[in-house]
Formats: sequence, C-alpha cells, structure tokens
Amino acid sequence: MNQETQILLNALKSVLNGVDPEAESLPRIIGLAKKHSVLNLLAPTLLRCNDEKLRRRITAFYAEYLSQQESLKAAAEELFAELEKRNIPYMPLKGYYMKQLYPDPLMRSSCDLDVLFPPEHTKEVKKIMRDLGYTLFISNDHHMCHTRENVTVEMHYILSETPVPGYYDDIFARLRHIDGCLYGFTDEDFYIFHIVHIWHHFRAGGTGIRSVMDIYVFRTQKTDLDEAYLAREFDKLHLTVFEEKLRKLAFFWFGEGDGADTEELSEFIFRSGVYGTTQHAAVAGTAKMGKTKYFFTRVFPKTEDMKKAYPVLEKCILLLPFCYMARILTALFRRPQRLKSNAASLFGADSEKVQKMKKLFDDLGI
Repeated sequence: MNQETQILLNALKSVLNGVDPEAESLPRIIGLAKKHSVLNLLAPTLLRCNDEKLRRRITAFYAEYLSQQESLKAAAEELFAELEKRNIPYMPLKGYYMKQLYPDPLMRSSCDLDVLFPPEHTKEVKKIMRDLGYTLFISNDHHMCHTRENVTVEMHYILSETPVPGYYDDIFARLRHIDGCLYGFTDEDFYIFHIVHIWHHFRAGGTGIRSVMDIYVFRTQKTDLDEAYLAREFDKLHLTVFEEKLRKLAFFWFGEGDGADTEELSEFIFRSGVYGTTQHAAVAGTAKMGKTKYFFTRVFPKTEDMKKAYPVLEKCILLLPFCYMARILTALFRRPQRLKSNAASLFGADSEKVQKMKKLFDDLGI
C-alpha cells in the first residue's frame, strides 16, 4: 500500500466515524479519491483549505455532484410515480438504498438509478421512459440504459450475472412487498446481492474502494442479520471465501480489524477504480478463457446480446453477420480510442499478469 492510498483510507475512516480528516495531506489524493468515486466525502474538508485555486476546483466539483444527486432523487420520485400509475411492480437497487445507511446520504455517491421490473412489462417501461424524455442508449440481455440531461437510469428486467445461473429467477416472488407496487429485498438478501454485484464487477475488470466501504457501513448498521441464512446462501453461490475476505478487508480499512492475508486483494482494488479497468478486464478474461477465446467473445458477442443491441435480429436472425460487421465498423470509426485501449489491454495481458490474476481468483474461491 503506497502513501497516497493510506492517506485516502485514513481520511475516509475519519469521515465515516464523524471525525474531520487531516486536511493538509488531502490535496495529494484528490485524483485517487475521484477515481474511486469517494471525493464527495472529502469535499467539505477541502472546501475549508487555504488554497483559493483548489477551493474553486472543489467548489465546482461539489456543486456538480450535489446537482446530480438532487436530479437523481427527483428522477426516482417521478419514475416511481409513473410505475405506480401503471401498476408495474418495481424495486430500486444498489445505491438508492445504500445511501440511506450512511451518516449522511450525500456521503455515498450514485452515478445512476437502477430499478428492477418484471420483463413482461418491457414495452410499457420503454414507453414510460420515452414519455419522460429519456433517450435509450444501451439495451442488452439484462437492462436498458436511458439518459436525460445529467441523469442515467438503468431499467433491469433481470438481475446481473451470478455464479449460479438461475439464482435470481422469478425474483419478484421472493421479494418483500413494501407498499403499492414497491418491492424490496430483506436485509440479508440485499447484502447477498451486493456481494454478487461486486463479484460480477470483480470478474469483469475490478471494483473499487467504495464497494468495500459499503460492506463496512452495511455490516455496522445491520448487526442483527441471520448469519446462518447468509452462510447457506453464500455456500450455494460459491462465494463464502470471497465474502469473508472482502468483509475482513472492510473492517481492516475502516474499523479495527486484522488485515492479514489481504495484501493482494487490496492492491487489486486500489488499481481498479470504482468500476474496474480495461487492463483488469483483459487479464481476467484471459485468465478465465485464454487470450484467443476472450478476443473472439469481445469481437463477436453472444447472439442473445446482439439481439438486444440490434432488435432487428428478433425478426430476422439471418442478418446476424451484417450486425457483427456493423458493430466492428462502429468500433473502428466511432470509438477508435476505446478500441485502441481495449487492444492495448489485451496485448498487455502477459502470462505473468494472467497467472497472478488466476492465483488471486483461486485464493478468493471464484
């Protein structure tokens, strides 16, 4: 762990425990905090610094952050009202509820609003989003992403990939009915989904400090969980070791826990940023399936994924080769920098990095 990372973790630990962090060293870690989407926790302290140029920079960041969080809150209220009108069951996910567990909801950043709804209501939901002024910019096998000004809304028809296929089948039958059309997880199932979601990002390229901080906040706020149930479900999902090591790391960073045997995991997370990196994704993909197979899965996604990106395939699957060609040409001419970055990451996935990643995954039981 380098000095900047230690400064950041100490500062976050102070804020979580209601103590002002040491302000003098904070300017050194602004970039790192922003990379992990936790700069908002340090902004109030930085706004009191003597450097006028730095104060202006942080003021601009924090004003934009507060505006975006307020926009997300208003968008959620507006969307939920429309879903209630049309009698469509729904469940807000992830950050929407996690924010409420922090000492101040503004301490937990959210870049978008995630909502689950039954897939049979997909056409109605698409119309609702259009009527509310959103633009659909991504549609795949598990969600639709919409944008409007500074708000992004992801409408999920299924929950994300899990270690055990089908674990979240018929999910609404397992949820708590809260009120009207609103449903929710039990505390135990909320925590399980959080760990599954981290696993999903972890395998796809990494996860950041904020995810580990969420574990610490949740486990310190929810002290009466059914541990026997959690143990059974994590065993079923093959995530027992993964959850134990992440929880151990969370209490080492932000509480008073022991950090023995967490060094490799720590370094992976420090390098990842909030949603992982293309370098980690390439190394992880190569570790799982080999470089050649990983390359072809990136260039030629599964037919199910292509159908979501190109709805015309639902009517005529014979157009699949042309859609693959369109996808390649789009990458070449409209996203050349992204293509260059992905290619560099793949070629940089040497055997030493791949073996190191395999060892980390093996140690975590994933």
